[in-house]
Amino acid sequence: MKRFIAGFSVLFLWAGATWATGSEDKLALLEAAVEGDTTAQYTLAETYAEEAGIHDLFDQDIELLKKAVHWYEKAAEKGHTPSQKALASIYLFPLDDAPPEWSTKWLPLAKKLVDKGDRKAQYDLARYYSFPHNCDTRFRQCLNRAIGLYGGLLKDLPPGQATVFRAFEISPRKITRQEIETEIARLKAMDPEAQEKQSAMDSLLYSTRKSGSLQALVGLGDRWAAPDSAGASISMAKKAYEYAAEKNHPEAQMKYAGILYQHAKGIGDYQNAYLWAMAATMNGYPSAPELLAKITQKLPEEDLPAMEAEAKRAINTLGE
Repeated sequence: MKRFIAGFSVLFLWAGATWATGSEDKLALLEAAVEGDTTAQYTLAETYAEEAGIHDLFDQDIELLKKAVHWYEKAAEKGHTPSQKALASIYLFPLDDAPPEWSTKWLPLAKKLVDKGDRKAQYDLARYYSFPHNCDTRFRQCLNRAIGLYGGLLKDLPPGQATVFRAFEISPRKITRQEIETEIARLKAMDPEAQEKQSAMDSLLYSTRKSGSLQALVGLGDRWAAPDSAGASISMAKKAYEYAAEKNHPEAQMKYAGILYQHAKGIGDYQNAYLWAMAATMNGYPSAPELLAKITQKLPEEDLPAMEAEAKRAINTLGE
């Protein structure tokens, strides 16, 4: 139930809150909140939020946090800005056992806050648009949005001011003008088509892994390893083979060893290839001994006994 560390700032503020928590005070707040008093709704939400993290800021009580969100939302519906800001922080990095709809509510709320001039939401939205998997349109358009949002933060700074956000406004450390300028330069230099292609491959690898089919992973690796394939990618083929190999799939072990051997750039790659060729050999894959012999020739002879012993020890842990 851990929340990402970047959510520290809002939790830090909650820890310092001094809202009344006595039963009579809370009952009065509740009555006013039910009557529609926005200030009471917000104060009650803050009370629940503080109680949710009173024992551990990074392992909060989800049921208390749900109560906090309920009252934040009541106030936010009426345009109450502090409630909207509190919700944005909760929605952006929801607890693992939080209702799934929380994460889907962040984007429209962040856009509203940006329209209100909220700089934190502007920064978070810029970061959001800088990743291709967050785009609902062409990545170039998302990049332009991110660049524009980052640029707006710098435009609003007083001349010569180096700090854009002080420590704990967004993260435990401060965020500087130079960092944002560097990020803008990085985004401008990106190739949108390459990023979209990489994002699609990452998503396909993730979904294939989640399916639980090791043979499907091997097939995906074969597709990416084929030099004449339109979607050829040696790095992605390695990832597909490696995952199935670690689950003790002999064919994946053989193919992972082969691709490491073929594209080796140093002794470390040959040592890794040796490990997986040894695993495939021990699992009885027919052509593995031949590959293992080829890889062995690339390694120092005096190192082989220790490497063989270490490889066999490591192989015994596969699939655990």
